[in-house]
Amino acid sequence: MNLRILKKLSKRAAPLLPLLGDNRQQFPAERGDGHTSTTGHDRKHWLRMRSIHGEEFPGTIKYKPRQGAHWIAMREPWDALKGTPMVGAMEGYYEPEWSEETAWEALLDIVWWEYVICDEDGPIPLRRFDTPTKVLATAYEMIAHRAAAAIAQGEKGGAA
Repeated sequence: MNLRILKKLSKRAAPLLPLLGDNRQQFPAERGDGHTSTTGHDRKHWLRMRSIHGEEFPGTIKYKPRQGAHWIAMREPWDALKGTPMVGAMEGYYEPEWSEETAWEALLDIVWWEYVICDEDGPIPLRRFDTPTKVLATAYEMIAHRAAAAIAQGEKGGAA
């Protein structure tokens, strides 16, 4: 997944989050801000930096081009594109810190933990979420189920 697709999926996920109970602050990412933990970007989307020395940094790949005397170091981007919908809030008790993620990551987290059972062997998923289509379909299904449950609860309360 590249950062453009992450931005598009986050725009689709942002209106669903309040309906699923995520009431954190939503805001667009700024340039150079808005960290994401989504990985697996194609290498053509990685950030490239020139280096005079061939030093190694964790998470980088370096190579020497055919023409030129400098090394090129590549690393996977960890900043979301400008305008990507983000959600964030202060978390922690004694020393609260700002925690943020893209709207897509937040939706994926909510949907994943709704359909997982944890036991001594670890988490066991009840559904497969291979594609974004499956994640969004499950999110819409969860919203419809919660709306139906709220209507049924309202009918019980009104009948009494």
